[in-house]
Amino acid sequence: MQISIKDVVTTTDAYNFHAHSRYCDGRDTMSAIAAAAAEAGMKYFAFTPHSPVPIDSPCNMGKEKMDEYMEEVDRLHRLYSPDMVVLKSLEIDYLGDDWGPHIDYFQRLPLDFRLGSVHFVPNQDGVLLDCDGRFERFARYLKEGYRGDLRYVVEKYFEHVLRMLERGGFELLGHFDKIAGNASMADPEIEHQGWYEALVDDVISHAKSSDVVVEINTKAWDDKGRFYPSELWWQKLKDSGVAIAIDSDAHYAEKVTAGRRDAFTRWNNLK
Repeated sequence: MQISIKDVVTTTDAYNFHAHSRYCDGRDTMSAIAAAAAEAGMKYFAFTPHSPVPIDSPCNMGKEKMDEYMEEVDRLHRLYSPDMVVLKSLEIDYLGDDWGPHIDYFQRLPLDFRLGSVHFVPNQDGVLLDCDGRFERFARYLKEGYRGDLRYVVEKYFEHVLRMLERGGFELLGHFDKIAGNASMADPEIEHQGWYEALVDDVISHAKSSDVVVEINTKAWDDKGRFYPSELWWQKLKDSGVAIAIDSDAHYAEKVTAGRRDAFTRWNNLK
């Protein structure tokens, strides 16, 4: 079943297009998460396990689980339809021109839509390192893997986001400034630098021309008081006219709506 997520996000708030279960790094079963979503009054709910990748990653689902995952989504869709439409998707990691939402493997999968994200950033030697997750690990990678060059990491991250948008093959752009979570802990002023803002402007421009939906990710709101992308850029997003999806990126059943109400209120209060 193909669905226009742009039509959904422009007509209702009762959706969530980003969630993880035990098929990747989530902590609850798909059944438990779907039940929580239905209880919360969701009309559209998507599972987006971290996609298979050709490198070692404990957070990503293996290809061998794909058929089982899709069968479980279909089962849940039958269980909750028509009150809640359960959608099958993947959060597809862009690693470079050889691996991302655009490649044949992901294009041939019978997904309802594709979520494109960047988590891995190549260092100066071309080694891919996961820049998401705990700051302690990021700080170690920054020192030992990236030669202490924070600007390199940030610029390379955004370079991958832009290249992913250019290659296409997906409908929803995930947390496009997620690197800021760790980068801002290494340098609290980094998001206020002119060169950084220029990178954000490039992403928004590319997203607009690519006609993708841009995610506002609320996962870190309750614990860290920030969204991805940062509220610093929301007025730019609104002025651009891009379609926005406000998603919880839930890894626990109890978190399926976490941060979404506050995000909707803040977004709707913009001029």
